Parts: sequence; structure tokens; C-alpha cells
Amino acid sequence: MDNKLTGASQPAGLTGRLLQRMPGGAFIKEQLDRIENIALGELKQRLDRLERSPTVSVVAVSVSNSGRGPDAPGTLLGSLLAQSGDQSREQAVDAYYASMLRNMVPDQARILAALSDGSTYPMVHLYATSRLGLTAVPVVEYVCSVGRAAGVLGLELTPLYVRQLAQWGLTESAPEDLTQTTAYEILETDDGVRKAIARIEKRGERSRIVRRSLKISDFGQAMWNRCQLDDNPAQA
Repeated sequence: MDNKLTGASQPAGLTGRLLQRMPGGAFIKEQLDRIENIALGELKQRLDRLERSPTVSVVAVSVSNSGRGPDAPGTLLGSLLAQSGDQSREQAVDAYYASMLRNMVPDQARILAALSDGSTYPMVHLYATSRLGLTAVPVVEYVCSVGRAAGVLGLELTPLYVRQLAQWGLTESAPEDLTQTTAYEILETDDGVRKAIARIEKRGERSRIVRRSLKISDFGQAMWNRCQLDDNPAQA
């Protein structure tokens, strides 16, 4: 056993030669060897303990694993890896959709529904710029009319709702809609926007408002369509 463990600790010849040719490869190889030796040493100790007292060791391991519980990080990761081996591509995509939907609040579902027909909604971002205008720092983002149009209950949370939907890749930003001038002006008089502008100017900086539009992304549309198919099995 000892001879096998010692032989296993030697890196593959090809890997070793490649590492030696890389910048810093010698250091990387040294660290890999050290980690491998530590791991093999621990494995040897465990095997020795199993040989001396197999019954006690197996029971101890079993109790330790059962004590972790179904929600332990290691248990959850192991379960996910096991599931991944049996999933089809469609099941893998559905699992990702489901993970987002579980983390979505009802107001966000309303926003996604409002965007699902391809509609776009005016959206503004507020930036603080230096006097020379060389730098621009976002102060207030994702102020959008979609919240009111969708009838969300937490209207003041609309920027946060939209930000998260964008982070999930369900929505995206589009150019300004020049036919919606009045709607943009209403957004720019939003109480939160006006207060932020006052703070910016008090610091001696300039405020700059960027007009954009909010729309559903291709990925968001695909998820929405998938959900509709689930609601109508005859179409699947």
C-alpha cells in the first residue's frame, strides 16, 4: 500500500513537463505536489483506521453523514450533481427557470407579464458627473414606468424589481423611445430622482439623466413561452 501511495504522488510526466515550461510553473507544480501529498497522507491514515476497526469506522462515518441533514451545503451539492447526471437538456433549462421563479416575488411576475407581449417602457438612469464630465457614477437606476403599468403593489420598489430581473437576464435595456417624451418627463420628476439630483448638486457635481427603454430579453421571452406551454399541455 505504501509503495502505491508513493508512486501515485508523482505527477504525470506530460503534466510535469508542461508546468515546467509555463511561467511560474515550477511554483504551481510544487504547490500541487504538496497538496497531493497531504491528501494522500490523510487517505492512508483513514484506510489504516478502517483496516484496524472497520465496524466502528463505518458506523462513525454513517452517523456523521446522517447528522448533516438534507439542507447541509454538502448534501445539497451532492444531490445537484447526482441529478445533473440524469437530466436532459430540456430538464436542465427548466431547472434554471424554476430556480429564478422560486426567487421571484409576485410584483416581478407582474412586470414580466407586462413585458411578455413585446411592449417597451420608458426608463431613466441618473448619474453624477464631475465638473469636467470625465467620469460618471450611477446614483439612481432603473426608474421605469413598467411598475405602474403592471399594477405592482410595491411601486417604490420598481427600480429594485427591474434591476434584479435584468441581473437574471430576463429583461434588457433598449434605446430611448422618442414617442414617449411625456412619460420620460414624468419619470424625471420622480421624488427619488429629484432628491438624488439635489444631493449631487450639493456636492458640487453635475447630474445627468440617461433615457432608455425596458424590454423583455430573448431569454426572458423563452422562459415566458415555456411557462405558457406548461399551462397548456395540449400545445406542448
